[in-house]
Order: sequence, then C-alpha cells, then structure tokens
Amino acid sequence: MVTQELAHAQDELQQYHQRLTALHHLTDALASSPDEEAIIKVLTKGLPPLVDPVMVGVARSQRNRVWIWSDSQSREREAHVRRYLLRRLGQSPSHDAESNAPLRGCRSRHLRLVPPSALHAPIQEQDSTLGQEVPLSLGSEESGLLLVQLKDQDHFTPREREALETVGAALSLALRYAETHQQARTHALRDPLTDLLNPQAFERALMRELSVGLRYGVPACLLLLDLDFFRIVNDRLGHTAGDQVLKMAADLIRGTVRDSDIVGRYRGNTFAVVLPHTNRQQAHSLAERLRERVERYPFTIETGQVRTTASIGLAAVPDTTVVSVSEWIMVGDVALNDAKSQGRNRVILHAPKPPGVACALALSCAA
Repeated sequence: MVTQELAHAQDELQQYHQRLTALHHLTDALASSPDEEAIIKVLTKGLPPLVDPVMVGVARSQRNRVWIWSDSQSREREAHVRRYLLRRLGQSPSHDAESNAPLRGCRSRHLRLVPPSALHAPIQEQDSTLGQEVPLSLGSEESGLLLVQLKDQDHFTPREREALETVGAALSLALRYAETHQQARTHALRDPLTDLLNPQAFERALMRELSVGLRYGVPACLLLLDLDFFRIVNDRLGHTAGDQVLKMAADLIRGTVRDSDIVGRYRGNTFAVVLPHTNRQQAHSLAERLRERVERYPFTIETGQVRTTASIGLAAVPDTTVVSVSEWIMVGDVALNDAKSQGRNRVILHAPKPPGVACALALSCAA
C-alpha cells in the first residue's frame, strides 16, 4: 500500500516537473519572439503539452484582430469563436482592414488569422462560456483575451488554470514588447520631421529596385526634387517656417505619387522618390505633374503663405552607366543640377551616356 502511494506521488511529481518544464520553455519562447505572428505560432505550439486544447483563440481589441487555432478545419466554428471573443472585449464584429488579411497555416493543425469577411451576417448567439478565459494586459488603450477550450471544459484542473494565468501574463508582455519593438524599428527608418524614409532606409529601397532592374531588366526611376530658393525661406522667415514648408511638401509628394512608389527625405530640402516598374516617359509625366502641383500649392504658415517651385532630376534604370546605388544617385544629382542651372522649376531627364563619357563624368564629380 505504501509502495503504491509512493509510486503515485512520484508519478505526480514527474508530471508536475514536465508541465513546469513545458511552461518554462513556452514563456522563454514567447519572450524571445520578434513579432506578433511569431508569438501566436509559439503559443499554439507550446500550449498542447500543458493543457491539450482543441481550440485556442487570441483576440486584441485594436483593429478587431483575432487568431484561431484548432484541431479542425471548421470555418463556421472559427467565425463563431471570433464573434464570441470580440463580444467579450466589447467590440462589434465588423468588416474592416483585416478583411484582406492572408491566412496563415500551421504544419500540424490549423492556425488562422480570422478576418471579418468570415462574418456574412449577424448571428444571434448566447454568450455562454466557450472555454477558459485569461484577460491580456496590452496597455491602457487596448484589451485582449486568451481563450483555451478542451473537449470537456470540466477537466480543467487548478494547476492547468494556474499555468494558463502564467501563460497569459507572458503573452501580454510578449505582445507589448513586440509592438514597442516594431514602433522603434519604424521610427528608426523615418525622418522625424516629415515621417518619410530617412536616407539609409531610402537607399535600401533603391538597392532593391536596382537589383531587380539589373537582373531582370525591369524599369524603375529615381526622382530627386529640390524646393527652389528654400534657403531664403529659412533666412527670412526662420527655421520653424521652413520646417512647416518641408512637412507640407512631404504631404504633397505623398499625395501625388502612387501607393507603390517610395518617398524619402534624402537631405535638407531634397526629396527622393523611387518609381518601381516605371519607364522614363511615365516617370517624366509624373514628375511634371508633381512640379506643377508644387508651383500652384499655397504653403500656408503662421505668418502667411509661401510660394515656391521645384527642380526635379530624373534618372532611370536599366542604364549602362548605373551599376550601383551611388551611381544611380549621382546621375540623378547631375540631372537635378542641370534643372537648376537651366532656370529651375523644371524636370530634367538624365540621358544615358557612352561608357567613356560616363567615366570622365564620374572622375570630374570626384575631383
């Protein structure tokens, strides 16, 4: 009898040790996950050794985001759980930007970011508890919820509930850290005044387009735009007024180019735009439209209005004289300087030069 009791106690101790180890591994993995998607995948992979769920849901009130993991492929069931989780968070299931979110598969079972498009019509459902719920602390302006469902809800043990509370705390911290980390990465790529790409981030975009152009012959164009006589604005009206003009110019450029185009503040009052899959003629038309908008735009500042114009240099790839980002920028600068020397308020297209002339030009610029 005593031997059986000892064996039972030893078995319980071993199971407890296994669950504790699994919990430790899961919380460590959550803490080291770099982004939201990785966190959800780690969670759905690490929970089964702890509670063996048939359904796991994670919901964030912000943007109505809901992830569902299950051992089935029932979209109707997933949509039901999504509605339930959003109601629990006080949200109204609705069609929003997530409706086009891609589905993300899980190798062993089924993991899906369930979009609002799964909801074709309002369904009246009772808010009966679907599983064990753990509130997520995601900040003062956002709430979250972790839902874990077993085949038999009555089989949740106190230890499993305690483990889920620990997982919920670790999940909250991981999601908050991932969001802060993403914001920091985004800010590191942006110019603080205009919120455009900074030079380092913009040059990476240039590198991507140049690589595609060199390998596949896909056209792309670079625009370098200077606000004409901008130094006078700073000298006469002050740098605060100059900053206001730069911010408005950035918004004007963003509103003129396409969503697929990439805009950066390259230096001072020089803006840069990458136009992927765009030939010289198309880029020239867009650059002229941009020049005209700058010329007509009333830059309204605190002391009145500032009127200015823009000089734009255009450089396209593929180009036999351009095999690096620095060369692409150099020929764009040459075109921009030509636009200024020819009277400003104009677009100049860089004309490819024979290799010998290009070499002489590079040497003269370097001198």
